[in-house]
Amino acid sequence: MKEETLRDIGEFECIHRIAHDLIYRPELVKLGAGDDGAVFMTPCGYDEVISTDTMVEGIHFTKRTMSAADTGYHLCAVNFSDMAAMGAEPVSFVISAALPGDLSITWIESCYDGIRECCREYSVNLLGGDITGSKQGVILTGTIVGIVPENQAVKRSGAKEGDIVFVTGTLGDSSAGLSILLDGKKEEYPMLAIRHQRPKPQIDFGRILRESGASSLNDVSDGLSREINEIASASRVTIELEKERIPLSDELCRWGQDCGKEPFCFAINGGEDYELVGTISKKNWEYVKGIGGVTGIGHVTKAGKGQVFLKDKNSIKLLTIAGYDHFRS
Repeated sequence: MKEETLRDIGEFECIHRIAHDLIYRPELVKLGAGDDGAVFMTPCGYDEVISTDTMVEGIHFTKRTMSAADTGYHLCAVNFSDMAAMGAEPVSFVISAALPGDLSITWIESCYDGIRECCREYSVNLLGGDITGSKQGVILTGTIVGIVPENQAVKRSGAKEGDIVFVTGTLGDSSAGLSILLDGKKEEYPMLAIRHQRPKPQIDFGRILRESGASSLNDVSDGLSREINEIASASRVTIELEKERIPLSDELCRWGQDCGKEPFCFAINGGEDYELVGTISKKNWEYVKGIGGVTGIGHVTKAGKGQVFLKDKNSIKLLTIAGYDHFRS
């Protein structure tokens, strides 16, 4: 039996099938999906934070490496991660979807199952969006609105001389996960595959780090080398990282041996880990380092031109930006 496609059922039936179970924090919503616009509230004493991210089939995902549900979950996670990097809490989400007419309705329903799963996990209201046609595969754009206590959003530009540089979790797992999925070795390296398909935005860490006085934050979406250079440039400081302190998972190290590539390369240049990298004063670091899951990997040496150096045993070299670039990679 031929599977139903979007062309078979049309735009409005597609909307009807996916527009359910959308609200997880009703106290913040006056009017949800269904009108030309949604109406939501921002609690007194909070600033709003807004960001957007797009996923394009063939660039950010393929049906070979992600299921439809993984794709939906991933779209949410990458957007929510931007809120974590500001020390903010994601609360409201809208999606614009450009879909080819021959896409099966089963795929889009499963994709929205993944979206609902992530929104439910982080208590984010899905307030609607837009659906249109596409001649170039699936294109999904999410826009996330978050809240943060007034004047407390953490920026990239706050790093100061003497600060400790830290990261959450382990790095390089997602890019390694992509490589094992392409090599058909998901069963041998399940954690790496999950880290790529369903990254976890570090919402709780973002809040804790903000409350603990983090001076700067960034999420690791395009590789550590790019993200830490963005902090150094925005803050006009010089940063020194220690290679041996950058946290790597056991599974990544095992995959590095298997594929003949240094695990550190995945960590420094690979993207889509969606962990947090940032800086914090030595005084505040004494509290943060006891939480667990946060690793000090270097320090801010001085005010400067926005450079990062990597120390490896007895050598120190400039760490150039080598993360993903959509127009060069």
